[in-house]
Amino acid sequence: MKTYYSEETFTAVQNSIIDTLNISEFIQSEENTAKNAWINIGGWQSWNPGFELEPGKKQPSLHCHVLKQWNTYIEFPGTKARPSKNFVLGQFFTYLRWNNTYLVFVSCGNINKEIKPAKEVTPLPPVQFIINRKYNTVSIELCDTGKSWNKNELQAKIEIFTATSYFEVKDKLKELFGSSEATTPSDPFFAPRFNQLHFLGKRIYGWESWYNHYQKINEGLILRDLEAIKQTENLISLCENYTTNQNNVIFQIDDGWEKQLGTWEIDEKLFPNGLKSITEKIEEAGFIPGLWIAPFIVDLRSKSATEHPEWLLRDKNGYLVKAGFNPRWGADGTFYCLDLSRQDVLEYLDKLLYTIINEWGFRYIKLDFLYAGMHVGAHFDGKSAYESFANALKLITCRKQTSTGKSVAYLGCGTPFEMSFNELPLSRTGCDTYEHWKNKLLRFLNWNGRNEAYLNVKDTLGRAMWNKIIFVNDPDVIFIRKNNCSLTDDEKRLIALAAILFGNQIMYSDDPADCTSPEEITLSKEINAMIQQYSSEEFGILPKGDDFYRLFTRSGRFEGYIDLGKTHKCVIKDLGR
Repeated sequence: MKTYYSEETFTAVQNSIIDTLNISEFIQSEENTAKNAWINIGGWQSWNPGFELEPGKKQPSLHCHVLKQWNTYIEFPGTKARPSKNFVLGQFFTYLRWNNTYLVFVSCGNINKEIKPAKEVTPLPPVQFIINRKYNTVSIELCDTGKSWNKNELQAKIEIFTATSYFEVKDKLKELFGSSEATTPSDPFFAPRFNQLHFLGKRIYGWESWYNHYQKINEGLILRDLEAIKQTENLISLCENYTTNQNNVIFQIDDGWEKQLGTWEIDEKLFPNGLKSITEKIEEAGFIPGLWIAPFIVDLRSKSATEHPEWLLRDKNGYLVKAGFNPRWGADGTFYCLDLSRQDVLEYLDKLLYTIINEWGFRYIKLDFLYAGMHVGAHFDGKSAYESFANALKLITCRKQTSTGKSVAYLGCGTPFEMSFNELPLSRTGCDTYEHWKNKLLRFLNWNGRNEAYLNVKDTLGRAMWNKIIFVNDPDVIFIRKNNCSLTDDEKRLIALAAILFGNQIMYSDDPADCTSPEEITLSKEINAMIQQYSSEEFGILPKGDDFYRLFTRSGRFEGYIDLGKTHKCVIKDLGR
């Protein structure tokens, strides 16, 4: 492990480059260089492209010239580096691979194996690895703009190791993150950081309102879907957690319940009886109530912005820091972020989460658009963005139980990986999915953080190695429906298998009342059978081309392939070993 300390006292005006390493120091081979390596780019937050690049292939652009607000989603905060033919940017966990030889870089300074109390942990800044194919080097960049360093203060810990197989990399990651041994033989998870998820079962299942209804939800629709889950043979009513009456399947109300982004008051026109009455019905039906919220972002028209303009983050020139673009939010689609260094903002967020959990009764909280809390700006307390983010995230996830003693879990989405894996062990590990294989409009705009089924699966495969080691991976929803969906049955099976083999949360978003056709019922049963068949196996994956992957298992029983390019199929053979 390489450990870095500040050599002097200073305040980082921009991100610090703390070292440049020559790859030949670790791989003593004239043939194995950065130029001819497959490179896994990791990604700094869950919507970043996060897959292996073929030798010589340029990394997808992180910059959109049409809508510049989108750049704040997936660009490493504060960096001036850009992907090019010679430069590849990876974050947190990245590796170079030559056939079965791996050279792995992991920023591990924030690993908290014992899950110590937050006050005992000092966060370190996220790390970006800048890989120079031309000069065969890797530079280490800290996301520390605004951080005041003392001489000899710890800046980063970087673990660098080699391996000769996919599973050897996984085993070394398990040891590094403290995930080697289960707390009890029957536990579905390994490291102590996953303990808070045990009440959700060995595999997590749930329904959410987003990928069919989107923002067009109301009290009647939500209650009809709740009742319909029990009345049809759908993906949820057929799952093991539901059929065995474990009372731990999630029922999540997604975006659309709130009056305004940033105010987080219930829209009484859509939910005239509030949300507490709905969570009570969800609990009575045997489900865990879930709610979507994006706590760090704000619409300028919201009460929070108009009554407390000082809460919004500004840059050094006094201009508001743009957090992103969404046509549903903001007068012009632009939304902004809170200054998480302010005590009054933290008090507001703490009260908000208290209300959601202890007054409204939600026990599964999807925290979305969290990357916005990492934006560089003129923070009120003068500290860096990463310090404020770490403090705010610990605060809003501190409630592990309701006031009545029931367990609470959180899902991170759009979250900075390195700053959140301790507090958000359950996390989305790819971009948003979509009811179509490709998103033609956003492809045309060259937006590489787009919602898309193809890109979502590609990210899921790229971060497959993380599951139940760094995070409990959430690959996003599985589609069954025919209405409002152009995915073929082969594509639906492929999406499902990617989630089954390389994730541990199965979410469903179709209208369960419509799941009545023989074809949809058959597909639902087929996917549930796949879950039973493959859950006891540990799968590995190896890209053999840009969109073609070889599948194999540690036991040697199964092998197969995933083809995202031509056939859109996943094929697995049982070798009977």
